[in-house]
Amino acid sequence: MSRDLWEREYVSHSISSSTNNRPSHGADFLRRQLPRIARVAGPPRLLDLGCGGGRNTAVLAETGLAFFGMDFAHRPLLTARSRPGVGPSRLVQASMKAPLPFRDGAFSLVTAFTSLENVTEDERLEGLAREVRRVLCPGGLFFAYFLTPEDGYYLPLINRDSAGRNLTYDPVTDLRQRVYRVEELSTLFEPSFSLLEFETFSFPDIRSGAVHQRRLASAIWQRRAEAAEPA
Repeated sequence: MSRDLWEREYVSHSISSSTNNRPSHGADFLRRQLPRIARVAGPPRLLDLGCGGGRNTAVLAETGLAFFGMDFAHRPLLTARSRPGVGPSRLVQASMKAPLPFRDGAFSLVTAFTSLENVTEDERLEGLAREVRRVLCPGGLFFAYFLTPEDGYYLPLINRDSAGRNLTYDPVTDLRQRVYRVEELSTLFEPSFSLLEFETFSFPDIRSGAVHQRRLASAIWQRRAEAAEPA
């Protein structure tokens, strides 16, 4: 996916995630995971992959873990810097499609709010899963909030390819993304993670001048201690 498209989005604001200061709908799910997060005996730090402008930092602060954010576009990171508890030293410009620029076992929690959609190829998502496992401590948690194939806005835009992937093209933003079922993600994350819980969310949203019934999902996985370390 072109970095230029996301840089442009944080100027044109075609989608709500680049303007909305309210936390994502998956935030309530994450709040219910706070007891699980508190039981992880690891570094008191979390990493938000594809943090964008930092709209979820207030919710992530409730975990009690120090926030670190990563995004491959520069402009949204400028917005994230203004959030309480976020400073330039805790923001990194880097791609999820490359090795993560953090040491092994650096975090107790890694989150991804509507950012996995930008990783469309199976092999790249499997590579990301290995990297997330590497930067998580033993027993660490991985949380994702993601678009589903039943999403009311993207459903007419989905093209299911020969490999069975649900790919979308948004004519307003030019963004090409992939929408996932939780079973797909869990399969691609094997054998690094175990799925602990998931939930779907349905809510109305205005996109392109019309109201669409959105459908997204949240899930949380735990790093499997018995999985072999990646080569």
